[in-house]
Amino acid sequence: MIQNNTAENKTFSIGSLYQWVLASFVIVTVPLIFVIIYTVLDVGKYTQQSQHTLFQAVKHTEGSRVLLERLISMERNIRQFQVLDEPELFESYLENRATFLDVLRSLQAYTQDTNLFGSLEILETTETQLHQDILDKSARHELQLAKSDLSAFDQLTTQAKTLLDDGEKKIGVEADTLATRSKNMQQRLIYSALASIPLALFLALLFVHFLTQPIKKIGEAIRNLGDIGFEDPIAINGPKDLTELGARLESLRQNLNHLEQEKEHFIRNISHELKTPLATLKEGTDLLSENVVGELNAEQAEIVQLMKMGNLNIHNLVDNLLEYQKTIATRVDLAFSSFELDGLIARIVNEYQLLIKNRHISVAHNFDRTYIHADYDKLKIIIGNLFSNALKFSPIDGTIKISLNIHDDTIQLTVEDQGPGISEAIRPYIFNDFYQGDLPHQWGVKGSGLGLALVNYYLAAHNGTIELLTPTEDYPGARFFLQFPQDNM
Repeated sequence: MIQNNTAENKTFSIGSLYQWVLASFVIVTVPLIFVIIYTVLDVGKYTQQSQHTLFQAVKHTEGSRVLLERLISMERNIRQFQVLDEPELFESYLENRATFLDVLRSLQAYTQDTNLFGSLEILETTETQLHQDILDKSARHELQLAKSDLSAFDQLTTQAKTLLDDGEKKIGVEADTLATRSKNMQQRLIYSALASIPLALFLALLFVHFLTQPIKKIGEAIRNLGDIGFEDPIAINGPKDLTELGARLESLRQNLNHLEQEKEHFIRNISHELKTPLATLKEGTDLLSENVVGELNAEQAEIVQLMKMGNLNIHNLVDNLLEYQKTIATRVDLAFSSFELDGLIARIVNEYQLLIKNRHISVAHNFDRTYIHADYDKLKIIIGNLFSNALKFSPIDGTIKISLNIHDDTIQLTVEDQGPGISEAIRPYIFNDFYQGDLPHQWGVKGSGLGLALVNYYLAAHNGTIELLTPTEDYPGARFFLQFPQDNM
């Protein structure tokens, strides 16, 4: 039972991934919302001001035009009245005057321009005096208007025209002012957009980084479980659901680490436990083959040879288990020395002479004396595993070829056999730990699936590579091509 060590593996999380995304969206949109609100308010203010300004200017102009028209009508009515002396004409004068006064007082009521207000007061005063004079003369039945009265009408008309001209000029001025305000507002909106969009993009990138960082860490942790191992603890900080996923991965890592330790412990114990009976078996078969207990007949000698072959096979399996346990328990430490690589190959071939002779295998070799600086024991395991695999799958009376060359200070070693070969389907997996193909071989005892894995590990430690070549007509079986530096110093 594995307990999570929460004291050593603490994670920090606030909210779920959904809440993080929602919060980031809100924060990213704040600058844009601010610009939109600012734009709406600014446009509304501008629209209100423009409407008010234009309304005042237009009302001023329209009112001035009505005042001018009423004054002209009033003068015409009075002139006609003094000639024709018809009461209807005087009534018409009074109606026009009433309209004149309504418009005048309306302009006075809404205007905020002191100059305009003063002009309207002067206009009103002048017209009142003129009207009073007309009433006085009408009461005395003096129908003839004096020059002063006509001059007053001319003065009123001139004042009304001046008001009308001022109103029209004011409309033009206000239109220019509004155009300038519109241009300034447009520039402010452009500057606000140019400032808010990069800010929103920056915030978006910042939140994308914060949101994707824990996801990347989870992906990296999963890759590390497959590539590196189970030693490094997994701690994911971020949204709540991602930290929970990280906690589950940490629990899985601890369980896998425990299983890996148990596996190493089992391999170590079972390998050492097998060493003692194997040593006894080897000693017994050696005594029998040396006729220590008596002369053996041909059948007994053949059985002893089979026992020796089986002992060698099991011994190789145990050695591979021990080497694998050392490899995965600690990093590969190399003990470099200088030696003859061709001599090492010859000794390995000689160790398998019993099997070679028993199955009538021919070993073809093509190499000269070759010195190398490397780890003797590790290269012995590399070449020994490749050669033993070739023996396993070689047919009786078959041939195994070993080629050794040097090219640009690089050792090139090829081991080829005439066995059934390796199918395309299993080629990607042959260097995996404990992988065993489904092809039968001639030894009867199934391998551990660690031989080629150890070859790959130790060859990589020597900065070398291994490649499975395409079968040929002479060697249709497995053809392994190795390359590694001649001097690993």
